[in-house]
Amino acid sequence: MVVFNIVVFLISLSVVIMLHELGHFIMARRAGILCHEFSLGMGPKLWSKRFGETMYSIRAIPIGGFVMMSGEEIEDELVKEGMQVRLEFKGNLVSKIYLDHDKEGYEKFEKITVEKVDLKGKDFSRLYINDHEVKRDAFYVMRNRELQIAPYDRGFNGKTLWQRFWAIFSGPAMNFILAIFVFLAVNLIVGFPTMDSTVLGGIGEGYPAEDVLEVGDKVLSINGNDIGDWDDLSFELDSDKANRLVEFEILRDGTEMTQQVTPIIYFYSIGFHSDSSTQDDLIIGEIAEETKADSAGMLQGDQLVSIDGNDVVTWSDVITEIETLGALEYLEGRIIKIEVLRDGNTVELDIHEPYSTEFLNTQGINVVETRVGISPVYNFSLGSSIVASFQNVGTSAMMIFTTIGLLFDNSGAGAGIGVDNLAGPLGIYEITSIALSNGFISLLSWIGLLSVNLGVINLLPIPALDGGRLVFLGYEALSKRKPNRKVESTLNYVMFMALMGLFIFITFNDILRLFNIK
Repeated sequence: MVVFNIVVFLISLSVVIMLHELGHFIMARRAGILCHEFSLGMGPKLWSKRFGETMYSIRAIPIGGFVMMSGEEIEDELVKEGMQVRLEFKGNLVSKIYLDHDKEGYEKFEKITVEKVDLKGKDFSRLYINDHEVKRDAFYVMRNRELQIAPYDRGFNGKTLWQRFWAIFSGPAMNFILAIFVFLAVNLIVGFPTMDSTVLGGIGEGYPAEDVLEVGDKVLSINGNDIGDWDDLSFELDSDKANRLVEFEILRDGTEMTQQVTPIIYFYSIGFHSDSSTQDDLIIGEIAEETKADSAGMLQGDQLVSIDGNDVVTWSDVITEIETLGALEYLEGRIIKIEVLRDGNTVELDIHEPYSTEFLNTQGINVVETRVGISPVYNFSLGSSIVASFQNVGTSAMMIFTTIGLLFDNSGAGAGIGVDNLAGPLGIYEITSIALSNGFISLLSWIGLLSVNLGVINLLPIPALDGGRLVFLGYEALSKRKPNRKVESTLNYVMFMALMGLFIFITFNDILRLFNIK
């Protein structure tokens, strides 16, 4: 199973990254930019093969990829006056320039001392070394690789502003396009709820409604209140979250009957829920990993005694205390003490920085929710699926922006959210595995979110990212002059090293979480 999860993770991540780089590659080629290499992954090469003028490679670390475009960075001339090189000719034109002129086996090629050279050929002028004309698609031959010569007209910097813009922007754009199609597939498969009906279309496995209600049941009333559509049904279920016995009047196979269900109450700011087998006793159900409750040592079967110094006797008390905590303006650095009864002994737990109501709302989650495990009938709708796929991309993007904002929020809304909560490759693998365990639709939705994530992050105005490069293009468009290449290159290098440091830090935290090291 682990091997299968790893394979799915690598395929998912590779598709998202490859399409991003393919966007860069396609628009660069359309602009006539020479692309030296198209790489999936970073680090040492595992495989490479040249097709035409581009080397295609797969590298060992599947955390990214790149398209090496000629002229993106400052390029020192590889051949300068006074150097000695060897030349290979095709007809009367130089086809290869051997820089390692003393290497064994190169004696058959003509050795020269460079007296004059122009291998850029600006304004389409001829390329030459001494008195020898050089092919515009000639190659440098170095110790471990060959690199095609890049005349000025084939370089990134030699193209128009719009050509360069599209070569950069098309990478993130491809991520958004991928996400649209992924979300479209999800919407077409899942369909859309029939909100004007109260017929049950699904019963969640493991939820309280299982073995009590059935698919096809029509809900007539809840707790004695008539139900006309699904909005009425949702309102009745949400109106009293502390109600431990919900009475459904249903129509099943032409017969009216009454069924009772005990909802599960979820407390997302801390990460625990009521036990499904109890009604009034404050018994805690299974604790999910990586939640605040899990970190504090809360266990399934614990019975709540007090929260933040206030005794709790009913689930209504618990809901009130949790909602009050979530509404606090400042939670950063705060420790909430919860007392539980475990095996006849009182145990005090420290909950570090519970999530605020404001933060959870940005993720589309309520501090407290109740669930019985029922869903409406879903129907196919092409038009709604297309519209919803664009909405899904927008919602995913806004969620990412909001989360980034909370990383730098000092108001307390982002309490409990820090750089150490970010996920690197191992974290993404864990999330992918969880999504896969929840089914194909869950995996597709995660791939869509991951693709949007990559597109949004790359558009941030940070040097070394696509967004930073677009900022320099914006400066050029406004000032009518190109930015200082050395300044741009230095900023890109410094930020790249900083991002690599952040990547190492995040990966280190991933490893700690993986082995449950706190």
